[in-house]
Amino acid sequence: MVLRAVILWIHVLCGILWIGICAAFILAAASLGSEPSESHSFTLRIAPQINRLSAAMAIAIPVTGIGNLLFAAAARGSSFPPEFIQIVAAKIGLLVIMTGALIVAWRAARVADENRSIQVATEDGKTRIRQIVAAYGLIVGAGIIALGLGLWLSGIQITSLDSQ
Repeated sequence: MVLRAVILWIHVLCGILWIGICAAFILAAASLGSEPSESHSFTLRIAPQINRLSAAMAIAIPVTGIGNLLFAAAARGSSFPPEFIQIVAAKIGLLVIMTGALIVAWRAARVADENRSIQVATEDGKTRIRQIVAAYGLIVGAGIIALGLGLWLSGIQITSLDSQ
């Protein structure tokens, strides 16, 4: 039972961490919006670090999610209500969206880093920053929905286990 709780908490904390770091970047980028050179410098320094941490979360979340699913299957005898399956499918879809957004942010940060010599005020520099902020925004939005579905999912599990 302890292992089950540890895996569940790792899963939840990875989701919260991923959403939180992306949201923090968006807030910081917004506060630097009036200073293009500061915003560009901040993005070049921080986005690669966020992308690496986010990649770890993008790996840990499905691994721990599979662990949670195995524990749930063992507790239920592999019988899941249709709502449970639909929510898990939606969460997988959201993870795919989040991972796709991470790939966009990663590419934009890489291109921005390769073109460091380009002046900050160029349209290309501004476009890269907007791409990264938009990708992180998508990660935050999809992640919040996924966390909400996770709460709903835990309610379905508890309710259906109580009725057995």
